[in-house]
Amino acid sequence: MKKLTLIRHAKSDWSSGAASDFERPLNRRGNKAVPLMAGRILERGSVPDLLVSSPAQRAVETTVLLAHELDLPQEQLIYRRDIYEATPATLVDVVRQLPDVEHIALIGHNPGLSELGRWLCAQAPEWLPTCAVLELELAVADWSTVAPGGADLLCYDYPKK
Repeated sequence: MKKLTLIRHAKSDWSSGAASDFERPLNRRGNKAVPLMAGRILERGSVPDLLVSSPAQRAVETTVLLAHELDLPQEQLIYRRDIYEATPATLVDVVRQLPDVEHIALIGHNPGLSELGRWLCAQAPEWLPTCAVLELELAVADWSTVAPGGADLLCYDYPKK
């Protein structure tokens, strides 16, 4: 069994003056939401072994804050360019290439992340709000064998819940 936690980046700052979508940082609300959600992850005792993130600024900031709150070292953070603006098919490829650890959190963007959640689990929500945490259990021994509908919903949470 493997666990995959999908985490949408926290709320970003549209008025930051960032030169591009890729460079947009978190806003004040986003910076408050990450520690809140990390606390809920800790309460459930479900800390991932590895965080795999988009390299977009808002996702990086979400990942770094999350790692800090979960006491994960820098060595347990991976950034993959193909997660940014990824289609569900690309995200499936990313998942199928994940390192052989039990629990991984994938931190990225909508609509791809929400669509990946639905592809994996029919009970997953249609849309993940910012900083949402969707934890799934997959009946696979190896990430390369992930298939549609093969996951059970363990937890769905978000800051305003």
